Amino acid sequence: MRFIIAAALSLCLVSPASAALVTVAQFGGFKGPNTVVEVDTVAKALKASDEAPCVLEGKIVSAGPKRNGYVFEDATGKISIELDAKLFQGRTVTPENKVRLYGEVETKQSRASEVDVEWFEVL
Repeated sequence: MRFIIAAALSLCLVSPASAALVTVAQFGGFKGPNTVVEVDTVAKALKASDEAPCVLEGKIVSAGPKRNGYVFEDATGKISIELDAKLFQGRTVTPENKVRLYGEVETKQSRASEVDVEWFEVL
């Protein structure tokens, strides 16, 4: 143990960059960019880039034309969402229920943007 501490201290004396590495190695944790969800409305989702993470609050107002497809609405507009049946986990959701969706925006040149829901909660 003394050898490891001595080696770490000697690295700190060599360069400040090495000190940062020792600190991360010593205490552990995440090192990397922070992901801030900036897509929080339908209006922003319709303009967002592909695979942008999003969190939307509003209502699922109707079933969509395709399997696992629905129409989601908030104060800024409507967007198609893809919500796998297994995510309902036995819950019944109606257009009167407010929900929070967590997912990512899918954009394709041939069609309008939609949201692929990874999970959701009824508020």
